[in-house]
Amino acid sequence: MSVTTGLDKILVPEDYYSNYSFKDKWQFTPTVGVFAQYHVDGSIIGVEGGFSYWQKASQLVYNDNKELNYKVTPRYNYIGVSALLKIYPWRKGFNISIGGRAGANLNGKDISYESNQEESKFANYHFATVAETERLMKEKLTGQPDIAVGGGFGYEIDHHWAVDLRYFYGLNSTIKTEHNDYNWAEHSTHGQNIELSISYLFKL
Repeated sequence: MSVTTGLDKILVPEDYYSNYSFKDKWQFTPTVGVFAQYHVDGSIIGVEGGFSYWQKASQLVYNDNKELNYKVTPRYNYIGVSALLKIYPWRKGFNISIGGRAGANLNGKDISYESNQEESKFANYHFATVAETERLMKEKLTGQPDIAVGGGFGYEIDHHWAVDLRYFYGLNSTIKTEHNDYNWAEHSTHGQNIELSISYLFKL
């Protein structure tokens, strides 16, 4: 699961008007990877590193007292590397991990837009079409590389299976605002990921 906060401050950077609300919604996101792990039997400390693919996504929902609503959904794909220190309090099985990852953004223009702004009751506002608004967002809001710190808990079963629950927080801004004429401003946007993974371990 993933969410990115701060996108509302890009689209409405100042209090131009009132009686509206924004809500950030978590999105389901996949992740897959290949990792190498080193842990000596009976040791408290282990390490893990590898290559992985993951997504960062979020949905920003806008509503106001005029019944205008829209949804902005960035969904970015990443390929990168990770490194984690693993601590085994009971020397096997349960472990605590801490570390980070960094990845390249593969589709920095993947942002979608839905709205009811083309309904006749908004004709006096002369809004752009939904398609045009989405085109402008793809042009002016660009997804960035991901640098994140994180950690979590895991359990290894019979040296073959592992289950991990991890959280990652993006240190750098997820979205960069390009120069534009639409009052969209540059603002920090930090992504968060919660990932549940199941792994099969090969002993080398």
